[in-house]
Amino acid sequence: MTTLTAPSSSSPHTFSHPLLASFLQRGVDVLLLGIMLLMLSLSLDAAHWSPGLDRLVPITLMAILAATAVSLSSYGPGFTLLYSAVTGAAAILWVLSTLATGVARHQEQVYQVIQRTLAWLQQVLAGQPGSDMLVFVLLLAILIWILSFNAVWIYFREHRKWQAVLPTGLALFVNLYYAPVDLKSYFVVYLVAAMLLVLRATLMEREESWSEQGIAFPYRISWDVMRDGVIFILLVVLLSWVLPSTFMEQDKDLANPLEDSWQQVKAEWNRLFHGLDYGDTETPSAASVVFTPSHPLGGARSLTNAPVMDVQTSLNRYYQATVLDTYTGQSWELRDTVNIHLTTAPLQTPHFAARRLITQTVTMRQYTNILMAAPMPVKTSVPASARIIPLGMTPEEARVTEVVGVSELAMILSEDVLQPGDTYTITSSVSFATESQLRHDATLYGDDITSRYLQLPDTVPQRVFDLAEQLAQGHDNPYDIAKAIETYVRQFPYNDQIPGPGPGQDAADYFLFEEKQGYCDYYATAMAVMLRHLGIPARLAQGYATGQYDALTDSYRLLEKDAHTWVEVYFPTYGWIPFEPTSSEPVVERVQDKALLPTPTVAATGEAGKDQTPPDQPKPREKEPLEAPSPVRIEQDWTEVLFAKMGYVFLALVLAGMGALVYGSVRWWRSRSSSQQRTPSDAASSQVLARMWQQVLWWGRRLGVPVRPSQTPYEQAQVFAQTMPEVGEDVQVLARFYAWESYSPHRLSKRAIQDAHRFWRRTRGRFLRAWLLGWWRR
Repeated sequence: MTTLTAPSSSSPHTFSHPLLASFLQRGVDVLLLGIMLLMLSLSLDAAHWSPGLDRLVPITLMAILAATAVSLSSYGPGFTLLYSAVTGAAAILWVLSTLATGVARHQEQVYQVIQRTLAWLQQVLAGQPGSDMLVFVLLLAILIWILSFNAVWIYFREHRKWQAVLPTGLALFVNLYYAPVDLKSYFVVYLVAAMLLVLRATLMEREESWSEQGIAFPYRISWDVMRDGVIFILLVVLLSWVLPSTFMEQDKDLANPLEDSWQQVKAEWNRLFHGLDYGDTETPSAASVVFTPSHPLGGARSLTNAPVMDVQTSLNRYYQATVLDTYTGQSWELRDTVNIHLTTAPLQTPHFAARRLITQTVTMRQYTNILMAAPMPVKTSVPASARIIPLGMTPEEARVTEVVGVSELAMILSEDVLQPGDTYTITSSVSFATESQLRHDATLYGDDITSRYLQLPDTVPQRVFDLAEQLAQGHDNPYDIAKAIETYVRQFPYNDQIPGPGPGQDAADYFLFEEKQGYCDYYATAMAVMLRHLGIPARLAQGYATGQYDALTDSYRLLEKDAHTWVEVYFPTYGWIPFEPTSSEPVVERVQDKALLPTPTVAATGEAGKDQTPPDQPKPREKEPLEAPSPVRIEQDWTEVLFAKMGYVFLALVLAGMGALVYGSVRWWRSRSSSQQRTPSDAASSQVLARMWQQVLWWGRRLGVPVRPSQTPYEQAQVFAQTMPEVGEDVQVLARFYAWESYSPHRLSKRAIQDAHRFWRRTRGRFLRAWLLGWWRR
């Protein structure tokens, strides 16, 4: 029969240096915690939700280091909360400052992160979609810091293993479920690390319980259990991997009652983070979004994240494919146009005030023959044909005409199918009219405009017209009426999974009074129909909206999910002006009065190439974009510079705080390691009091108190009272507790042990203050 005995000091399985033993014990826990938490950061980066997620890994490591230092120190929860907030802000701002764009450097990078976050917050609070993915990375970084810091603190300080493991696992599982790529390997590694951590924590609890009960156990039991635990955990993970997952399909029906609420959550999420990548592919394919002269208003739609094109432009807003002028009640169509070849037929485009030529360079990522550009294209670099709308002609006259004068390009088709990677340039005459100019424009429309753009079918219900008249009350010009209708329509929730109107049902009425939610086709339809009833010419434009800027290629990436429909309203002096009624898109920002217009990016040639800026408009600075593709160097006043330097202040605080905590933790481990050897025959209370007294003596040696090993505890306490009067009384109380527990046949009560803990915490704080004061004086 084998007898279990505690190992002696000469046992080959013990460590002669107690500090090394303590480091190894805690090091295993930190390693498992680190693996567990890093799997979450690595899986988020591997999902490719957004650029910049690789910065989560250093943030996780910083959080683990900071939390380990403070949790193994003597600081309380209040200081820890403040410390976590300060160090977290410093670490996150410092790491994410590398994502700053433009010419910003050093503290300007930190300021740019803060500035872009505030701009995003202003967007979403105004009901607009958030377009800056830096904020998404920032929010994930904050989440990672909280999860990592909290897991380490709870495990080491509060000894709650499941609370340290489960939140990270839940976050990892959510990412695994929704990620567009397979992330099972990260979850498996997390499971192994988390289960080993729980197993180790449980074993430590059992060892403490055995020590309190005086039960002997072999020193190697922890290694044996961990080894067997690894084998068992790997077998469980392997078994769960190969088992069929049909139960997942069976449980899907349980979520049906929550589908509507979940769709609302998804819609709001898509609004907040409009540029998230849900798994696009770089494999070129034929376009799944097709623009034709006839567009039915149907039910649910499903758009992918496949890339469509990259556009280099100074104006990132709309990329028009076609316009639609005829409403049938169930669809929109482009009618009564003339087809011409742009390479052979000279074409005069309309001349409107307050416009500027903008040239875009488009690189296709899909097969297509439709050339897309900013509204009102006037010239393209590739051979193409076009469907044009002759100006000055009614639809009836346009049907029979053979000679066209000034005409508008409604839809441009390349003569050759564009391949992925093909590039073309296209020039558009973009409006920069101000609100004041539009508000005071004339309302005299020609017959060609009224006959084409005030058309409505007889099937539109009267309540749609009544609503339009109600919204127009109190406004005396088309611009304010259009803004009132736009604001009203934008209040409806966005949902691209609606069933669609029934047979013969009017789409505008269906959206406004029946479904009361929808996607861009229905928002634009409702607004255009109400404007037409009020005698304001309006039409629909289709294409893509608001690409995501890529600093590496200096271009905007358009995805299939960016396919969009918006409204254009006609103003006699300024032409077709875009409006945005869809709630998931930002409203169109007008150029303010006396604002500078962008410099034309093409040479001024012909009617379309003339400088179309009104004489009263000042000349623009060179290459001044309306929307900068990336933040530029910021001219800061002294308050902004001071605010920007807070990043360096935070960084200095975190480095100083972490250094002090690491140093204090090492010293605490060293004092604690002197009593780490297991003595199963001693009672738990004796070990506690002996450890406290050894730490008192350790602090005495550090602070120069002349105690000797030959002295009794009472004599040693008397030396403390003479040398350090501020701790003398508490040390004498601890000496009485220690002597009683060590030499008396009667054990201390639980209340006495609690009192001893209280005296020791107070004494330890005074020791620390004395040491810091002495260090400062030196």
